Amino acid sequence: MTGGPAAVRGPRGAGAIHAAVLDLLETEGYAGLTVEGVARRSGVNKTTLYRWWPSKPSLVAATFRHAIARDLPVPDTGTLRGDLTALLRSKAAFFADGPGRLAADVLAHTGADAELGRLADELLGQHCAHVTELTGRARARGELTGPVDDALLADLLLGPVWLRAVVTHRPLTPADADALVDTLLAGLPTGRGQQR
Repeated sequence: MTGGPAAVRGPRGAGAIHAAVLDLLETEGYAGLTVEGVARRSGVNKTTLYRWWPSKPSLVAATFRHAIARDLPVPDTGTLRGDLTALLRSKAAFFADGPGRLAADVLAHTGADAELGRLADELLGQHCAHVTELTGRARARGELTGPVDDALLADLLLGPVWLRAVVTHRPLTPADADALVDTLLAGLPTGRGQQR
């Protein structure tokens, strides 16, 4: 996977630790989560946790890096429209369920902690790298004939997903994804007609 997060490391029992972090984020929220609580829930000694992660933000960031490392691969459907739609749907699914659903609470604290800020940068960088890979393939196929600002396109794709997940709490349906991608494609310098 291109543009992935930082290397995922951890002690033996890291899976139980990360599962405990996600469970506590679900029940306590980021503000209520403590390293001591993670130690109790995971059955791993608190000193082991602090040896690997010296603070709550570093532990939570590591958990999200672990979850993101298992993210879906970059789609390759054979068309730019298909690729963008599949990517949009996978991002919407990530933020609708599991770790991604908890990301909003965690990322709300990025301004107060540098480690969470780095995590947010990694998430956005990974997303932009995915879009760059898709547009690169589209150029090679002759679907894109002019310059495209990949970072802006990435923002335009992720913005509605984040708005639905964090602000309106409405799912982004497959029909929504299709309509959004069609709207974006209408503004891109395309060559051969986009296949449906």
